[in-house]
Amino acid sequence: MHAISQQRAEKIARNINAMDTSYQHIDNRRSWRFWNGLDKKLRSILSTLSPEDKNVIAKMCEEKEGKYFGLKN
Repeated sequence: MHAISQQRAEKIARNINAMDTSYQHIDNRRSWRFWNGLDKKLRSILSTLSPEDKNVIAKMCEEKEGKYFGLKN
């Protein structure tokens, strides 16, 4: 499988690190929809990547956010 570019990996990791992992508890509907959409988009992207690509991204992720997306133990 073709590895993703470093730039693409950094962009994905940046979005993962920006994720509000507690968004389910937000009362503001607009904010909730934004975070829910980002969550789904990131999970969709991650589902298409090889384990090697996920490892590259995981190294750039913060602990909490990496765990939220299943990239860290």
